[in-house]
Amino acid sequence: MSLLALAILLTTSLCACDTRNIGTKAQPDTGPVITSFTVTPEDPAGLFGDLDATFKVKWEGGTAPYSISLDFGGAALPSVESQPASSPFAVTRTLVNLAAAQSFTAVATVTDANGFGQPATLAFNVGALRGPCDGFAIDGISVVGNQVTVSGYDSDGDKVSVTLDSVTGGLVGHPERVDSESSSIDAVFTFEAGDLFAGGTGTATFTLSDEDCTDTDTSGTITVEPFYLPDDTLAAVPLIDHATVADTVKVVIATGPTANPFQFMTGVSILFPPGCKYVANSLDYGAPVPGDPGLNPAADKDQESVDGIWTTVYPASGFLGLGDNLLVPDKVIAGWPPDYSAIDFNITPLGGGDAPAGTAGLLFNFNLEFSAPGVYQLDILLFDEVNRTYYQDGSQAIYQWADISNENEHNTVTVTP
Repeated sequence: MSLLALAILLTTSLCACDTRNIGTKAQPDTGPVITSFTVTPEDPAGLFGDLDATFKVKWEGGTAPYSISLDFGGAALPSVESQPASSPFAVTRTLVNLAAAQSFTAVATVTDANGFGQPATLAFNVGALRGPCDGFAIDGISVVGNQVTVSGYDSDGDKVSVTLDSVTGGLVGHPERVDSESSSIDAVFTFEAGDLFAGGTGTATFTLSDEDCTDTDTSGTITVEPFYLPDDTLAAVPLIDHATVADTVKVVIATGPTANPFQFMTGVSILFPPGCKYVANSLDYGAPVPGDPGLNPAADKDQESVDGIWTTVYPASGFLGLGDNLLVPDKVIAGWPPDYSAIDFNITPLGGGDAPAGTAGLLFNFNLEFSAPGVYQLDILLFDEVNRTYYQDGSQAIYQWADISNENEHNTVTVTP
């Protein structure tokens, strides 16, 4: 072969090689990128020494298979090194026992098949060895109208209870205690006004408890609006809506404002269902008097009538014809099932004349007792079909009360054991 031919051959070979390599330069492997590095306590109160914590790592990119190295920065031992892994990765470790709270920094490194990887860091705090009540708390009290919800938890898993400790503002709350079958609770309490015609505004204090721990907190403002009777209505109203079998409940007979001058009413009956019983000698005229048990009106008419009947004539004496117009409770009522009873009454304004238009107030009150749990509704009915005269004067016909059915929001008592 001549020197010219050899030169041409070498030139051709070199040109072919250079042409094949144009635009095919390999790109470097950037490796996996950690997108999330977190630590999650099992205890909702936070991370504590001597308790478990779960470290989670997520990543993207790189070439499988992967390995992970975790250094907990002294918060847990031992470290995890060069362990095969896939995203997401999680490992649970027991945190070290600490005499005081401390900050730590953990480092996670994910390495791919080509040996590429970049570290990610996580800073976190660990509390000292948790006390028996560190994971135990009331974590919320919400007030909506007259209802209060108390939320709490015990991270140890013990059953918890909430107790109503005290109430301000003339309010009454129920129930007294709510028990949970688990380690968390949302206890609901309902509040009434001690004087439902006046209403009330106040706060309530609650205690969360388990076998070993307690936590106490106070609610925001609870408001119970006053109960107003509409015009021309007559109602039998228990002063509290909830009671136990051991309690007595006072009931007031109240009137809304009269639209016209009032003259008299005859033959009205308050009906008690079975299990609900009038307390002997508890009848008392006018508004309830604190400390007055309600004496026998037949034995002491003067003392029983000094409360007054209508707010516009307070404190003058009460009904005309006392012995005839307000009768003792009947044990049997014709046409009604056995065990029903009733108080039958007539109303006559003081002095025998008309009570002015707008007259309203508390006519009389008495106590009830209950023989069994249940919901007891008080009704007001005709008695022996006698006409119930509302008001009249020389130029008007006889009128009826607009409503004596006792259909109002406070016509029941819920009784619990």
